[in-house]
Amino acid sequence: MKIRKFVQYFPPDEKAPLTSECFRRVQFDEVDSLRTVWCGRYVSYLEQGRNEWGRKFGFGYQDMVENGFVMPIVQLHIDHFHPLQYDELIRIKTSCHWSEAAKMNISYEIYAENGVLAARGYSVQVYTDLAGKPMILRPEFAEQFFQKWDDWSSQNELRVKAT
Repeated sequence: MKIRKFVQYFPPDEKAPLTSECFRRVQFDEVDSLRTVWCGRYVSYLEQGRNEWGRKFGFGYQDMVENGFVMPIVQLHIDHFHPLQYDELIRIKTSCHWSEAAKMNISYEIYAENGVLAARGYSVQVYTDLAGKPMILRPEFAEQFFQKWDDWSSQNELRVKAT
């Protein structure tokens, strides 16, 4: 399948995105009778990518709750290009994009075992307190995280250049 022309999901980054990668094997309960991953399962793949990203950069869901906020998804989009099959080892690339706003813009790429781009998508998450009230400003924990962005992105770029 020819991949459609891609237009960036978010405006060009003011700072390099923070990126992580993880792998998973497609399980039997994730496929249909044709052994192809059911489209609804891709959301859980994005979630795994987001969780692994949070572990890498110290911005996981437990960190949020312990600091008095959560980040529900307010927008989610997935483009499908290539079907994934049962028992395939897939790679999930997750990138958080710089934003001055009280939200996080996260993009995802899912690659088949043969390296073909299978899906691409994004999510937008906003800050709320634990009762669900939207926060206009980022909480202190998030502000401290964003202050470290330059250090992390330069380390991330060094790792990418080394591979």
